[in-house]
Amino acid sequence: MTYVLLGQDLHETADGAKKYFSQNYGATQFKCEQSVRENLPLKPTWQAKLKHGYTLCVNVQPSPFSHTLHEFVNSCAANGLAIKLWVAVSHGGAKDSFSAELRKAHENGIGVLQFGPDGTAHEHNRAVPLSLFALRKTVLKDVPTVCRELVKDAEATFLDGAPDKGCQAICQELERVTRAFAETTYNLGMWTAPKSSKTYSSKFFQTDPWAAMLEAMESRIDVTAVRGKCTGFSKQLIVQSRGYTDWRNKVSHAPKTLQQVQARDARLRTMYEATRDLLLEWYPVAKPFKVLK
Repeated sequence: MTYVLLGQDLHETADGAKKYFSQNYGATQFKCEQSVRENLPLKPTWQAKLKHGYTLCVNVQPSPFSHTLHEFVNSCAANGLAIKLWVAVSHGGAKDSFSAELRKAHENGIGVLQFGPDGTAHEHNRAVPLSLFALRKTVLKDVPTVCRELVKDAEATFLDGAPDKGCQAICQELERVTRAFAETTYNLGMWTAPKSSKTYSSKFFQTDPWAAMLEAMESRIDVTAVRGKCTGFSKQLIVQSRGYTDWRNKVSHAPKTLQQVQARDARLRTMYEATRDLLLEWYPVAKPFKVLK
């Protein structure tokens, strides 16, 4: 391969990077040293197509991070571009600042691939799709300790290029918490019981349609009684939760084109943040009822 922008000392690394991503990620349709989009501050060494619609960009350079990469990430994230950005470095690229630059690359969602003296490749960081990178991260101190692993895993799944599965996990947690809260408050006698009102079994709370259960809870829960254990409770939490009962349909449509991937990622990023924020409001309400686990 003839490189124009890349120094001679990095040609072997560039060749190895193309082979690595072709064999390990199924990348196809490679283009060399071309602009991704007008006005972006980088012509990556390689561009290629990845499965699930993302564009792979690999920049071969002496170190894991640079100001140009930072600008490129910000521009791509601001425009919701469905790009996974990697840096490929050689074994000779290590220097005193290598660890610090690895950390900066990780903070910017950049994957880092390093080749050893024998040509063996090692992934230091995995690339985050830049169409998802603008996700507002969870402040873990706001999450009860017992629930942190689930929330962290959901966010990691989302940022690893599976936003549908990340949304699914966070929506399932919201459903679990609201179902458990409803059953517990009902069993504690914190629901009103008008004449001819139904009585509910565990099945109603645990497996019957979530929408119907939330509707019944909104109608019959005794707000004053619940506030006796948690002053922060409001029926508005139930009303907001009812807006997420159709989440399975919202995450089930797989995109087929780059434009559809970008639109899907923007929509699911908004959905994830809103659902996660609502879940964080539910946690302190549910905690006094000992339903978190």
